[in-house]
Amino acid sequence: TVDAQPRAIYTHMEAKFARAAARDDLRQRRTAAAQLSWTGTAIRFALPLPLAAAFFFRAVDGLIFEPALNEAGLPPHALLGLIMATWVSLSLLSVSRPSVALALAATALGTLKQRVDGGVLKPPAVSPTAPVVALVTGASSGIGREVAAELARQGHTVVMGCRSAARCSAARVEILARLDVPGSRLVIPPDAALDLARLSTAARFASATGEATGGAAIELLVLNAGFVPLGSGGSGRSGESGLEEGLYAMYYGHQALVRGLASLHLLGPSATAVVVSSDAMRFGGFDGSLETGSGEGDLAGEVTAGCALPGPLPCAPLCWPAAAPGVSNLVESPLVPATGWSFGAYARAKLSGVLLAKEMLARGLVARSTSVHPGVVNTAIQRRDRDLPTTLAALPPLSLPVSIAEWEELLPSVGARLTDALERYALPLFMRDAATAAAVVLRAAVGPTHPTGRAAELGVHYFNGMGEAVGDASLTLRDEARLERLSGRLWELADAAREARAEKGGSGE
Repeated sequence: TVDAQPRAIYTHMEAKFARAAARDDLRQRRTAAAQLSWTGTAIRFALPLPLAAAFFFRAVDGLIFEPALNEAGLPPHALLGLIMATWVSLSLLSVSRPSVALALAATALGTLKQRVDGGVLKPPAVSPTAPVVALVTGASSGIGREVAAELARQGHTVVMGCRSAARCSAARVEILARLDVPGSRLVIPPDAALDLARLSTAARFASATGEATGGAAIELLVLNAGFVPLGSGGSGRSGESGLEEGLYAMYYGHQALVRGLASLHLLGPSATAVVVSSDAMRFGGFDGSLETGSGEGDLAGEVTAGCALPGPLPCAPLCWPAAAPGVSNLVESPLVPATGWSFGAYARAKLSGVLLAKEMLARGLVARSTSVHPGVVNTAIQRRDRDLPTTLAALPPLSLPVSIAEWEELLPSVGARLTDALERYALPLFMRDAATAAAVVLRAAVGPTHPTGRAAELGVHYFNGMGEAVGDASLTLRDEARLERLSGRLWELADAAREARAEKGGSGE
C-alpha cells in the first residue's frame, strides 16, 4: 500500500504532463497552420500585383490622361482612383479564386495594351507632297533611331545627331540594311559629334549640318536626345559646366543647337519642332531661385537634385519625393496634390523640354512647336547603368558579402541570362517598343494641336502617349504667370551660359 501511492501519483502526473504536451502540440500546430494560412493569403493577394503595376504603366500612356475621358468628366485623379480600386478588388478576389483573378487581370492588361499600342502602330506621313530635311538628335538608338528610320522610309533626308560617331554610323548601316533605301537619305555631318553636354559641339554640329545638306532648310526638328541623370548635386555627377547634367544637356544643349541653326538660317519658314518630353514632367519643378539674380541656387541640383539611386531601382527615373518648399511644380499631377515637392533631375529636365518647345514658338524660331510623352519605352535610357556589381557596391546602406571582383566573376552569365529573360518577357508588359514610340512622336509633329484652353493660348502644345493633343482637362497648369516667367527666364539663362562660354574662347565645355 505504501508503494502503490507514489506509483499512482506518478501515473497521474505522467498523464497530466502528457495531456499538457498534447495541448501544447495542438496549440503549436494551430499557430503554424494560422501562420501558413496568413502567408498563403498574402501570396494569393499579391499574385495580381505585377500585372497591376504593368497596367498602371500602360494606363499613363493612354487612359489616365486621355482627352476624351478627361473632358467627359473623368479627370485624371478619378481615373487613377478607379484603377486602384479595380486592382484592389482583383487582389481580394485572388485570395479565394486566384485563377479567376489572374485571368481577369491578364485580360484587362492585354486589352489596355492592345488599345494603347495598337492605336498608334502606323506612323503618319510627315509631308505627303514633297520630301523635307529633318534633324533628329539621339539618333543612334531607341526612339531617335526609329524616328530617323521612319522618316527615311517616307523619302525624307534625315540629319542624324549623335554623341558617338561610331554608334551613329552603326545605326545608319542598320537602318539602310533594314529598309533598303538610298544612303543619301541618312546624313551624318563629318567630324561633328553632337554632345549636348558640351555647348561648343552644338555650334559645330549646326555649321556641319549646313555644309552636309548644302544649306537646305530644316523643316522638321526632333529634339529627342535624353538620358536618366542618376546623380547630381552632391553626388558629383554633373556636367562639365558645373550645372546639373540632365538640365544642362537636355535643355541648354538643345537650346544651343536651335540657336546655332537659327543663326545660320537653317530653320525653314514653316519648320516644326518636336521635343520628346515625358509625363514625368508632371512631377518636375523649379526652385524660386531661378527667378532671381543670375539664377543660381538650384541649377547645379542643390534643391531639385538627381539621385545616386533614383527611386527603388537603379533604372527608375524619379527620386523618392522630398519636401522642397521653394520648388514650383508647374503642372498638376494626380499623384502630387500640392506644390513644393522635388522628384529629382529627370522630372525637372523633362519639364524643361515642355518650356523649350513653348519658348521656341514664342520667339518665332519655328512655325509650330510641340512636346510629347512617347510612352514608357524599353530603350537604352532605361538601361543606362547596367553594371550590376558596381551599382550594388554604390548602395550606401548595404555592405556586400563578396568583393567587386568576385561579383564580376560570378554574375556575367547569370546576369546576362536574367537580363535577356526580363527584356524578352517582362519588359514588354510594362513598356512599349521604340518603333511604336516613334509613331507617337511623329503624330505630335503633324497632328492637330488642341484648339482651345489656357495651355493652348500660352503656347503649351502637349501630346499624350497615344499621340493625342491634350487640353486643360488633361494638362492643368498650376501657376500660369510663373510658368510664363520661368519659361523666358530659363531661355535667358541658357543664352547667358552659351555667350559666356563663347567669350572664354568657344570651348563650350
